[in-house]
Amino acid sequence: MAVVGAGLVIVGAVGITAAVLADLGRWPYYGGAVALVIGVALLLSRVLRHRAALGGACLAVAVVVGGGAWLGLNGLPEQHSAWPQEGGSVDYRVAGDAARQGDLWFTGAAAYEISTGEVRWTGWGTGAPPSGAEDIRLIAVTPTMVVSFEPSTQDRYSGQLVARAPADGSTLWSVPSPIVRGSAVDGDALVVTSSEGTTAHGLSTGETVWTSPDGSAASCELGELRHSYGPSPSQSVVLLSGEGRGARADVVRVSDGKVLVEDLSCLLSARVVGDVIVQADDSRLVARSTEDGTAVWWTPEHITLGSHYNVSGNGSTIFTPDGSKDYFAIDVATGDVSETSPPRGWRVARDETRRQVGEHVWQPVVREQGGLGMWELGTDRVVPVPGPRIHRSLESDPTSGWLVVSGHVEDPVGDDHPQAWALSPEGDLHGPFTGRSAYAEDGVIMVDSTVHPLE
Repeated sequence: MAVVGAGLVIVGAVGITAAVLADLGRWPYYGGAVALVIGVALLLSRVLRHRAALGGACLAVAVVVGGGAWLGLNGLPEQHSAWPQEGGSVDYRVAGDAARQGDLWFTGAAAYEISTGEVRWTGWGTGAPPSGAEDIRLIAVTPTMVVSFEPSTQDRYSGQLVARAPADGSTLWSVPSPIVRGSAVDGDALVVTSSEGTTAHGLSTGETVWTSPDGSAASCELGELRHSYGPSPSQSVVLLSGEGRGARADVVRVSDGKVLVEDLSCLLSARVVGDVIVQADDSRLVARSTEDGTAVWWTPEHITLGSHYNVSGNGSTIFTPDGSKDYFAIDVATGDVSETSPPRGWRVARDETRRQVGEHVWQPVVREQGGLGMWELGTDRVVPVPGPRIHRSLESDPTSGWLVVSGHVEDPVGDDHPQAWALSPEGDLHGPFTGRSAYAEDGVIMVDSTVHPLE
């Protein structure tokens, strides 16, 4: 018995060591741990004759060896606060139309405490959500109201545009509306668009300010209008285009519907950045004033852009790839162009900046010797992401600027585990969170089916 026990101890120790050194996976590793426990138990049986003492000793060995083996692969359990699995009286969704204001998080016609997931209010009061609640769209969030499109129970393509007080959900105004998506908010005007055209509503009353038979959006690309997925962006103009216009659009003021620029080219792309419209024109960018459409600057002719439509950022500097894994940084006020590259030792594997339209723009970078980081374009700042050598995907929330980096982390025996990290617009890293799918909105991350508050 002693010989068998000693042999199993040796086999177990060798099995665990081999599984780690040769990346054999978790089952040879756990098999070695089992053999080690049985071998030690057999050796103890030769020393301890009292049955109770032997049982207790064997149990202690199993707990120590088994627990140590599990911790060696998995580490200590992650401690992340989470919202309840059931969203109270409504099924919350993170990916899609959602926004945060202060300590409240809004989606559809419902508000939640961001730290706990507790339902603050819903548009239908207490109880189960009505039929069609999943089709409610969050259109705009301002300091004084939350505006949603809420379909009728008979027809999901028509209903009401409803404004509610953020604190308690009390109705401020409601007007009939076809199904719409928000285009922009500026001052007291909200512009929405549908298959029937564009309507501007006064935020104070909901009354119609102006209409157009053409559709509207905050930007256009490759001949089509591009809509934001989330609350309406805050900007003074929108682009209007309709059937038969081709790759052309008018620039229209949000407040009164006045056409400021006629037939702006959307053959490549155009997007509002601050007080200018940045338009891709052949291999150059041109910036036009949102006041009258006059050209403010062009990028130099000798600089060939790596992408005609990928212009990221919404601050004083915007960025576009230069075609060689680096970027051009463009001063929005002057059009001055300079090159920006990751710090020494880091490189860009593939561009991931396209949907980032916030003030801060982040790009995954990898070390030549292995390792992953997030580089803030235009700076020398890299935020290391511990664990994965490369990233699997990068998900961005254009409305808030939050990002989710997903990758596979290899444990000591060579098995891969999907994990995700959330990065705030300012570069604060949260995680890791274990799961295969992850999406972030302003201040929360949903990993698989669990929502975690991030602040």
